[in-house]
Amino acid sequence: MPVTQDDATLMDILQGGRCFYCGEPVGAKATFDHLIPQAYGGADEPANVVLAHRRCNQRKGDRLPSPGELDRFFQERRGSRLGIWPPLKALRDAEPGDEWIAVARAIADLRT
Repeated sequence: MPVTQDDATLMDILQGGRCFYCGEPVGAKATFDHLIPQAYGGADEPANVVLAHRRCNQRKGDRLPSPGELDRFFQERRGSRLGIWPPLKALRDAEPGDEWIAVARAIADLRT
């Protein structure tokens, strides 16, 4: 389910009006960044999306979120109706070096 305007408004509130990556005010020009990139099977839904500056979004590129970014995301989303996409939970719990495998398995599990 794609991100709606209501979802974006709630993300803005949860993120304190700041870019998820650099922490600076994001304003009306916020972009949606997929924590698990769509190029690698990431869902286009609020549970996998944060608000970011275009330059921060581009700088992140197709990498997975860092452990610190995951911790912050989980903390921001705790109790929110936006939720947390299950492969992000698998990523958080993955052994170092097995992150991509954990994500791929979690995405495959959702499709079966």
